[in-house]
Amino acid sequence: MYDTLVKSTIFGFRNADKVVNTDDKGRIFADIGQFTNAARAAAQLDNVVGKGAQAALDAMGHVTEKSKVLGYAKKGASWASKNVNPLLIGAAGYRVLVADDKETALKREIFGMTSMFGAEAAMKQFFKANSYQAFVNKIPNSKVNALVKVAEGVLFVMGSIAGSTLGYKLGELFFPGKKEKAEKLNNNTQKLNEIAATSLNRTNNQNNEDIDNIDDSEYFAVSGQEKTLA
Repeated sequence: MYDTLVKSTIFGFRNADKVVNTDDKGRIFADIGQFTNAARAAAQLDNVVGKGAQAALDAMGHVTEKSKVLGYAKKGASWASKNVNPLLIGAAGYRVLVADDKETALKREIFGMTSMFGAEAAMKQFFKANSYQAFVNKIPNSKVNALVKVAEGVLFVMGSIAGSTLGYKLGELFFPGKKEKAEKLNNNTQKLNEIAATSLNRTNNQNNEDIDNIDDSEYFAVSGQEKTLA
């Protein structure tokens, strides 16, 4: 339960930040599911936090019994908590729909989401492995065991973020969008202009130096007007 509480809470706050501070509004439904999972995990704790969370859930249950709207909201949150990954895929679809370059956005989302889910699947397999479970079960101290579960949640989040970041970076590398192509073209044009300007300046400076180094007698000899200098 500690690992679920930690990872659901972290994911919830990360997604909430993106919903509030970016245009990625499609994450809001997955965010509701993640916070719902965090609340349920907290309610299972045998301490003050757990009792407080359970009391809050019970109070919400009593309130929703008297309001159809809140009742539907509670059912929606419960459904979202069980379908976080499909909702994240839906959020990716929303990002594609609102993107200017939809084809490029779709390809990048496929890379990003596939890499993220792949990393999460690998982490789950690692934590479910018999050797790892045997290690955890041998920990006699309940507090140390709880810390290990907290670490699991943190590592799971880190693995998910790393997988997602890698996927989107690869998507950007293999599928540059129209905007990136235009910026690259402008940068290359600017560099070429700078190189041309530098080359021209060097040529002018060299010509000026050559003129300064010409002896007067050489100049008059070349021009056919050689004369004795006083």
